Amino acid sequence: MTLPACKRENLLSVVLSLITLLLVSNLAHPKPISSANLTTVKDTLQSSRLSFSGRVKSPTAAGSTHVWIYTTDAAEANSIDTAGLKVGDLVTIGGTNEYEIASIVDGDEFTVTTTLDAGDADDTDTIFLLSTPQHVITFNTATAIADGFFRVLIPAASSNQNDSIPDSTGFDFGGTVDITASPSAGYTFSNNAATVSGGTGCTAPANYHCMEFHYSGAGAINTPIQLTIGAVTGVNTPIAPAPVSGHSLGEADTYTVIVQNFSAGADPATATATDQTQAKIGVIESVRVTATVDPSITFTITGIASGANPCGTGATNQTDVDTSTGVNAPLAVPFGTLSLNTFKDAAHLLTVSTNAVNGYTVTAQENDQLGKDGGTTPFIADTSGDNGTADEITSDTWDTAAAHPGFGYTLKSVNLATVPFDSTGATFNTRRFPSIADPDSPLVATIMSSTGTSDAHTANVCYRVSVAATQAAGDYENQITYTATASF
Repeated sequence: MTLPACKRENLLSVVLSLITLLLVSNLAHPKPISSANLTTVKDTLQSSRLSFSGRVKSPTAAGSTHVWIYTTDAAEANSIDTAGLKVGDLVTIGGTNEYEIASIVDGDEFTVTTTLDAGDADDTDTIFLLSTPQHVITFNTATAIADGFFRVLIPAASSNQNDSIPDSTGFDFGGTVDITASPSAGYTFSNNAATVSGGTGCTAPANYHCMEFHYSGAGAINTPIQLTIGAVTGVNTPIAPAPVSGHSLGEADTYTVIVQNFSAGADPATATATDQTQAKIGVIESVRVTATVDPSITFTITGIASGANPCGTGATNQTDVDTSTGVNAPLAVPFGTLSLNTFKDAAHLLTVSTNAVNGYTVTAQENDQLGKDGGTTPFIADTSGDNGTADEITSDTWDTAAAHPGFGYTLKSVNLATVPFDSTGATFNTRRFPSIADPDSPLVATIMSSTGTSDAHTANVCYRVSVAATQAAGDYENQITYTATASF
């Protein structure tokens, strides 16, 4: 059916009016544009360690170093096990005083290095450990936004978000937070601002601290951005949460971090972010790895071959006796037959290893002077040196055998060991071994020592003997005892 011309005109007018109405409506009420997702968003924590928030329990007492904690939670004190603590931690007990943890006794007891002050040992007094990990936020941009700003939202508790005490449901602001942004193409950063949850411009969303990183520049798409919150030293850094109520050991408490990109001049409290993405972080107790190393010390005596120069240079200081082979080697010094007014030399290498933190000392003493058949008389007397001044604590040169008979020793450090005296060059500096039979004073002589742990400290001890024509014929001997003592 064909409509009359007048009716066709009226119908066309109605259609045009409807189209115009729709266009005006769409312009006046545009559809919201969905924000794009920032990609590869991460909040890398310097440490995912939880803070500690517990309570003192009786029988903890002032003047003691022993601390008990409650194993049931209450209010914000949800740290109910020493699993979250380690030796060396600084904990605040009673509100203000810090104490260093000396040892972890068991699941609900630890000790500190100094005694508890009055007022810090009352039942239910607080125990805090602050974990302050730096946050490094990284992501790739989604939209080129000129002269805008990024905002990072760090979860916060609903109350007491800025009292420098660990919260159980978010990061405490900790008074002041420093933030920085790394330069990136299209982004020149300035006017960074960190605001505590509930502060100016940080009321929405609720229970988040706000970190704004403003920039100038055209922005770019798929550009890597790095934003840093806090410092590696923990200064001006948010305080990590303490355990949530009902926290299970070994299970991380998880939190949501929000990263946003706003256009220039936008009010983040009311405006919609152009781009936004969430990231998840988890915080958990540190794993306390323990191991026991038993105190130990090893001491060995090793023989030295003849023809060596273990304590000096030159032919006069060469060893004449091999202590590394033969009967009872190396625990023998077989001088053999002695020639009158002639030196005969032998040596041993002493080795010490110990994990004693205060080091070790090796001492020596003889049962008596060299006696005939091991008896007390006649004997080869201990030397007095060339000048007659050598004794158990004083050294003297001993380079002339004629008219200076006797038996003595000298030392030479080989590796790290400290010796009380030694021989240098061709000079043989000597002392006497203290004798138990006399008895001498001191009763023992220090041979080598160290003030710390040692790994194969070594020193040579060199023996020398000479006899005069008046020495009675026979076999002479004595015994020298070395004692290695570690100081743990």
